[in-house]
Amino acid sequence: MRNLCLRYSLKHNLQYCLKPLLILLSCGLFVTGCSEDLDKKRQPLKLLADADGQYASPSIDNQITFPQAHAPQKAYRQEWWYLTATLTTEDGQSLASQWTLFRRAVGDKHWYFAHAALADTKSHNTAYRNGREEFGNVNISTEPFNATIDDWQWQSTSTLLPARLVYGSAVGSITNEADSLMKETAVMTAAKNDWQVELNLSTKQDYFLQGEKGFSLKHPSLNIASHYYSQPFIEVTGKVYWQGRWQKVTGQAWFDREWASQMLGQDQQGWDWFSLRLNESTALMIFRVRSDREDYFYGSIMARNGEIRSITSNEISLINHNDNHNASSDSPYPQSFSLVIAKENIDISVQVINEQQIMRFGIEYFEGMVTFSGSHQGKGFVEMTGYSDN
Repeated sequence: MRNLCLRYSLKHNLQYCLKPLLILLSCGLFVTGCSEDLDKKRQPLKLLADADGQYASPSIDNQITFPQAHAPQKAYRQEWWYLTATLTTEDGQSLASQWTLFRRAVGDKHWYFAHAALADTKSHNTAYRNGREEFGNVNISTEPFNATIDDWQWQSTSTLLPARLVYGSAVGSITNEADSLMKETAVMTAAKNDWQVELNLSTKQDYFLQGEKGFSLKHPSLNIASHYYSQPFIEVTGKVYWQGRWQKVTGQAWFDREWASQMLGQDQQGWDWFSLRLNESTALMIFRVRSDREDYFYGSIMARNGEIRSITSNEISLINHNDNHNASSDSPYPQSFSLVIAKENIDISVQVINEQQIMRFGIEYFEGMVTFSGSHQGKGFVEMTGYSDN
């Protein structure tokens, strides 16, 4: 699931930012003239609980086909293309990065937002872009797949992967070096605190359809769902401009693609989403949609050989902890979790690495790198929403 900011004035050039679903919400408030009631303004995630017959609803009968699924699904209200990456620099430093492109329909108009971050264990840097195809600064095409918003670009030589992905706060300030991603004589003219990510992404695996053949329920009793697929086995090479200098990086990335028209029920407040690599050949995805009635869980275990096993709600135990929380911090987000899936012999403790990985662009949410230990050890990401009223 994914993870938005919006400034309520045209004179600021529609300064939107976003994150899976979160930014998409704010845009709805703006374009409709901020006509939502006061409660929804105070709790923007509630916009995801709105049902509107104007847009299509996911159906278990819909068949996800490729490469068509990579293209915008404009019959639905919202969607995103989402990538997280755990990176290691040439001098051994661990970094976490994310890039996300969102679309939100408001009436018959389609607004696009892109959101990105780069973090280490102590610092967290973010940037965003926004626009519309009619403005000329957004272009999405397939075969080969290309997604451009201003100076950020996902450019594939095929239907989605392999690809070159470029984003960051400093992209527009850097001398063009399109002839070679790994060119070591790059000239950086941006400020020292700017950052940039330039990645080569590749995989040999097919995409994994979440839920039932890509139909992913989000509620224990209501027909609230999305269409959802993943690719957790992406190899990464490239470089980052970080803390004033270029460094080569290697690592692994996780891609998620999701579209829907309603994402929450009126009883649901937000979600926790985990993407964890149990080992080199096995990946675990778990999400919990929190409710004041009954939480809804779903998980899957994906293997490099293409197999996927679903994990049902009653097979998952997830407990929040704040035992290791920094007493001087005012963060409302849990800093550790206990996750048990007895059926799969999984019993792990998940720990947030950097509690600063909070996105504060109008609607607040957490997206950041975690480590885990216990029956399995490794790294991954957690996304948390609905813990703050901001």
